[in-house]
Amino acid sequence: MSKEKKKYFRRMMGWIALRTFTLINGVLPLKWSYTLGKTLGTIAHLVMIRHRRIALESVSFAFETLSLKERKKIASNFFIFMMQSFLEMLHFLRNPRKLENVRMEGREYLESALQKKKGIIILTAHLGNFPLMSLKLAKIGYVVNFVTRPMRDKKTGDYLHTLRTDAGVKTIFSYPRRECVNGIIKGLRSNELVVIQMDQNFGTGGVWVKFFGKLAATPVGPIVFALRTGAAVVPAYIYREAEGRHCIKIFPQEELIFSQDKDEAVLLNAIKFTRIIENWIRKTPSQWGWVHRRWKSRPSDKVRQLKFKIEGQIPPHPPTTENNFVASG
Repeated sequence: MSKEKKKYFRRMMGWIALRTFTLINGVLPLKWSYTLGKTLGTIAHLVMIRHRRIALESVSFAFETLSLKERKKIASNFFIFMMQSFLEMLHFLRNPRKLENVRMEGREYLESALQKKKGIIILTAHLGNFPLMSLKLAKIGYVVNFVTRPMRDKKTGDYLHTLRTDAGVKTIFSYPRRECVNGIIKGLRSNELVVIQMDQNFGTGGVWVKFFGKLAATPVGPIVFALRTGAAVVPAYIYREAEGRHCIKIFPQEELIFSQDKDEAVLLNAIKFTRIIENWIRKTPSQWGWVHRRWKSRPSDKVRQLKFKIEGQIPPHPPTTENNFVASG
């Protein structure tokens, strides 16, 4: 079977599984989702050899001091969590009243930031069952824009887009780039919430900061948009507390670090925000996406020659005040 035929077959099977599980999860009790998810996750861990290897390598990168047994446990638990979260999300989409079981801590920080009328950038990560955070925020009355990459399988992507839209969540696709930028700025100027994840490999256009002690290519979108629009940056993440119960933790607005050089400001804030996300992951390691190759890209010789692109090129120093900041561009 050719590569293209294999790709077509995988996408077709994924589409059938999505529609089947969407139907089933709308009818059967949520407990069924966890039982099936555990079974599917265990099977996936056994048969998805490449992804199992990537997950274990990633966990080992992050937690070098843990024993091999402990690292394997985190990786295997993630596969179960991943499958349970997929089925769980479909159940919540079909049964939005169940979002009452998603509690929030720190909602007052959103309310405070919205008073400034410049919009909010929700700084978050691929941690916990992260789609539920947008669903919950939309359910309780916030205007939510979720920034995501278009799926390679357009049919599946369009279907999930429809489910999000029906649940009250707006989608901003990360490309075409111009449409993405315009969509984010429009949302912020309308004093809406824009949810942006900042924890995946970003080989070009970002900066290189230490993630669990090792340099990783890091996107800077939340920082650039905050500097440009004056929007508040409010960190938040979701984690599963028990079957059917989640907690969204919202933190106070993060004050941006300013500098006479805009590129330096971007790098300093990227370091700061990455440390925040890293601390979240340490608390619930099995709920983060270890199958993603976070440390895949390495800085080229050209990047190494550029100023303010790599952590370690600049000495740490206290942030300057906003009044001393000189924006460029």
